[in-house]
Amino acid sequence: MAVLVLWAVTLVGAASIEDLFSVSSTAPATAAAGGEFEVKVTFVLGKDVHLYKKRIEFAWDEVVGAKQKAVVLPRGEPIKDPFAVEEGAMTEAYDGTVTAIVRFAVTGQAGESVRIKGTVSYQGCDATQCFLPMRKAIDHTLAIGAAGAAPATMEESAAPAAPAVATSLGAGTFLWNVLLAFVAGLLISFTPCVYPMIPITIAIVGGRKETTKAKAVALSAVYVLGIAITYSVLGVFVASLGGTVRSALQSPWLLVPIAGLFVVLALAMFDVITIQTPGSASGLADKLSGKSRGVLGILVMGVVSGLVAGPCVAAPLAGVLIRIAETGSALLGFWSMFALAWGMGVILLVAGASTSLLPKAGPWMVWVKKLLGFILLWAAIYFLKPVVGTHIYALGTAGVLLAGAVFLGCLDRLTAESGFGQRLKYFLGLVAVLSAAGLTFTGLCVQREATSLVKGDPEALEAALSAGKPVMLDFYADWCPPCDELEEKTFPDPRVAGELARFTALKLDVDKPENKPLLERFKVIGPPTIVFFDSKGVERKDLTFAGYMGPDEFLEILKQVR
Repeated sequence: MAVLVLWAVTLVGAASIEDLFSVSSTAPATAAAGGEFEVKVTFVLGKDVHLYKKRIEFAWDEVVGAKQKAVVLPRGEPIKDPFAVEEGAMTEAYDGTVTAIVRFAVTGQAGESVRIKGTVSYQGCDATQCFLPMRKAIDHTLAIGAAGAAPATMEESAAPAAPAVATSLGAGTFLWNVLLAFVAGLLISFTPCVYPMIPITIAIVGGRKETTKAKAVALSAVYVLGIAITYSVLGVFVASLGGTVRSALQSPWLLVPIAGLFVVLALAMFDVITIQTPGSASGLADKLSGKSRGVLGILVMGVVSGLVAGPCVAAPLAGVLIRIAETGSALLGFWSMFALAWGMGVILLVAGASTSLLPKAGPWMVWVKKLLGFILLWAAIYFLKPVVGTHIYALGTAGVLLAGAVFLGCLDRLTAESGFGQRLKYFLGLVAVLSAAGLTFTGLCVQREATSLVKGDPEALEAALSAGKPVMLDFYADWCPPCDELEEKTFPDPRVAGELARFTALKLDVDKPENKPLLERFKVIGPPTIVFFDSKGVERKDLTFAGYMGPDEFLEILKQVR
């Protein structure tokens, strides 16, 4: 999920944001009717500042007399993505001067005008900090001339944009995500959600004259391909919304409802509530299965079956789709959902080959369904992490591990007759208990040491300055990994926590509107930025710093504030 965030980095001296970024856009004065033209947006970056390719996004408020065809970004330098959770993930970044090109096709007539109005959003970083997200207005008006003029061409230096997966995921990470989606499909196939498809598969294959198992498996594969087509199209559609979703996933207003959705879906896995396939959809499936006599008919039946099974498998689908939306990669969206469908389809291929090869339905199916329920509960806690903090996340994860170990029977007493499966469950239960103990210790320690920092606002600052105690301001953001490092490594250090006890320490969220005046007052360009006041209310500008700082250095600064 870390593709949702960007690193936040150290401020370079007292430079203003204008010194770090210069953004301008140009367009031709005229364009030929029926032709094309380009709007060029040039970024001139300050020293040691770089721009992440995946953070450049265009939004148009008004496009008259033209239609956007493509956004072409030059190739950046591949670097290790510091914002990704996955180890070794790569991304592209720019240094110096870079030009983005937006290509338009003229739809207006000669004598009319083209109006292009909108914004380009971007976020720049240096070696340790990402600056606050910024936007630049774009506004151009072009006269439309007679048809036949030579169309505008793209500069040679602007190479075609790389596939989306190359800019947001490394090859290894991409394959890992696809593999996880396939495993999720396998887990779904061992639940009551997929078993109703087995009789349909057997009916389709058994109703034909083919006798060989190879042909039966091939027809079953066509049926699964239909399901895969449905889910792959859904994956590409969700990926197309990726930029919007990634921005929204920084907001508690979206994170909390998503967590609530996962809780509801988990309750469905526990049979506390019921999510059923609509009766009309099931009837449509029955009708189509009776007409599926040709290969095309079987393919269509698979497409419809993917829709029919959707409500039942909504829980795992939601997790995979949100992961796709985070990356914004259409390629990942297609192949992840394609792999998930084939994971679900393994059991259908087995059914097509021979019903005798199918695992017998029984209590184990309910066990797998409950396992998915606990995974979904953990997913809810994961999405709430930026809202509730690291310590609550650790404690919540520990609670899910313990509950899962108990209610899934992983801690049931072993006997001499216990088989390999029960012994493996018991081993996993012990691992879950030990992991929960470690997470509980971590959560309680973080909570205990971090109590000296409280969330504040401008009013809280004024009250603190009049209290006669030193004051520390921590400007942070939920999407800021260096802020998390301060929370997890520096502030909890016993020496730092002891010294901070004599301070009034306030945490100020840079994304909250009420704190904007303080950002301007203290010239905060990006989080984390730490500001100090002595006990007389005098700001110690010489001690202000931005970015991550280890416990030893931070302790020395605290000792200078009296």
